[in-house]
Amino acid sequence: MIPDTPVITLWMIEDHEIFAKFMQRLIAAEADMVCTQHFTCAADFFEHLKNFPERPDLLLLDLGLPMHDGLEILGDLRRMMPAAKVLVLTAHDERENVYRAICSGAAGYLLKTADPDAILAGIRDVMHGASALSSPITKMILEGFSRYGPVDPIEPLTTRETEVLRELVKGFIKKEIAAHLAISQHTVDMHLRSVYRKLHIKSQTEAVSKALRQGLV
Repeated sequence: MIPDTPVITLWMIEDHEIFAKFMQRLIAAEADMVCTQHFTCAADFFEHLKNFPERPDLLLLDLGLPMHDGLEILGDLRRMMPAAKVLVLTAHDERENVYRAICSGAAGYLLKTADPDAILAGIRDVMHGASALSSPITKMILEGFSRYGPVDPIEPLTTRETEVLRELVKGFIKKEIAAHLAISQHTVDMHLRSVYRKLHIKSQTEAVSKALRQGLV
């Protein structure tokens, strides 16, 4: 390590004891990073945030958490720790999880099966402003984009339609979107019908895919 290089302060939310201990040993062997907090569930993590002022440089987040879906708390993490980066480190490689995590502010998405050196490199990459993606995830994203062909021009979305689409991409259902935007579910349906018409699609899955592919949110 170069002298005077800042040490990266890591926290981890991981309920799998064996993998958590593996990560702690891996990080402890590095001179430029330290894991100061490990939480086995989101509830303990948020309780700690309320009671103590310190914040990490980077949070390692598993998606398969007890009681809470890691994806569901990503938005809260970004609001409560705006300066900290969140790196998803999980066994879940489903396309929807990857897209939702990235759209919700994750700085990277690594699989637990990745080589340990690749995980450490991903942490450093994220801290230097780059993205960190496991090779299978990168391949999945590229194949997903290429499958839908070239980007086509679309009729511009209104501000409210964009807001509704952004909430949809984050994985929220219509009832939740209505509550977040302080509008009725009927109004949400109205905006979604308009979005579907403008994007020339027929389903929520297509809406999410096209929004990501064309950078609409």
